[in-house]
Amino acid sequence: MMTTTPTETIPAISRAEVEGGTILTRDPWMHRADVARATGREMVLTPEHDGRIVADAVAEWARRHGRPFRLTLTGPAGGEFVSGDGGEVLTLDAIEFCRVLSGRAEGAGLLSQEVPF
Repeated sequence: MMTTTPTETIPAISRAEVEGGTILTRDPWMHRADVARATGREMVLTPEHDGRIVADAVAEWARRHGRPFRLTLTGPAGGEFVSGDGGEVLTLDAIEFCRVLSGRAEGAGLLSQEVPF
């Protein structure tokens, strides 16, 4: 499991700047998760690839809500993420976390903060 904090610099592998606009590779990645879910196939995930995309989403989510939290994301793409003290404590699967942030599943509390995918 990768341990990081949302304030760490995450290499820009999950974004490409194109003529002033941003193309997020999280979008096709999330569609990959959608297709796997729809077909009943398991996604093959790695910390090196998928974990970095999830960490990027966590970092943006943390910037958007700006409140303290302790987040444990399970699975190969998961990790431990902490910001501040005394915040909400959350534990869920990394893919489900991204489904919630993208608006594909319901989220309450800090998980109601959506992030573009």
